[in-house]
Amino acid sequence: MDLASKFTLSASMLLTGFVIVFAVLFFLIFIIWFYGKIVTAGINSAEKRREKKKAAAEAKIQQESKAEVVEPVAAAKPVANGLSDEVVAVISAAVYSMYGSTDKVKIKSIKKASGRSAWANAGVLNNTRPF
Repeated sequence: MDLASKFTLSASMLLTGFVIVFAVLFFLIFIIWFYGKIVTAGINSAEKRREKKKAAAEAKIQQESKAEVVEPVAAAKPVANGLSDEVVAVISAAVYSMYGSTDKVKIKSIKKASGRSAWANAGVLNNTRPF
């Protein structure tokens, strides 16, 4: 085998290798792109369904809130242990927004929490978590 035939054989092997590698690469790119399209189509349809349900729920809540009349907190004076009326009103509004009605909840007293704050507890838990 002379030098020219060896060069021709090696060049054809090199070219065949490049063609096969890049063909498989483009095939894999196409598969991943197609899978991404399928997944995003599923996610988009799920998001649209969730948005429709959320809009229907918000419309229902708005209709209920229009019909419902919220009475002011009448027992603000006995509840407030040295707190201003504004603080009691804010706490009452937060409790009302959490539970949705005054039928389920009655505020008996408002006291300052003792010990660490929630942020301090979160920091302690984060810094003392085992590996």
